Amino acid sequence: MVELQPTVDVLAALGSAKPAGQTLVGFAAETRDVRQNAEQKLRAKGADILVVNDVAAPGVGFEFDTNEVFILCADGDDRHVPLTDKRAVAGAVLDTVVSVRSRAGAPPSGDKQ
Repeated sequence: MVELQPTVDVLAALGSAKPAGQTLVGFAAETRDVRQNAEQKLRAKGADILVVNDVAAPGVGFEFDTNEVFILCADGDDRHVPLTDKRAVAGAVLDTVVSVRSRAGAPPSGDKQ
């Protein structure tokens, strides 16, 4: 028999301790009610951006070189990235981070004030 132990919700812990000026990106894998669950997680976890995919969909997930995601932002912006290679998905995530930080007036990464 395997005894399960609860673990710390890392994203929620980071979200609750997020310093001003930090952009927190979380990732979620869903199998149903993808958009609804993602929107709820984005609010509950305190993330600025949540990248979510439907791991039950064909051609996505860990076993594939492709993925399809929704990128949801706490400021209400969102983006659908249709099925594409994972490098393109990563680029879309980084573009979203830059956009969110620009809208918030945050300095570019690496700049110190």
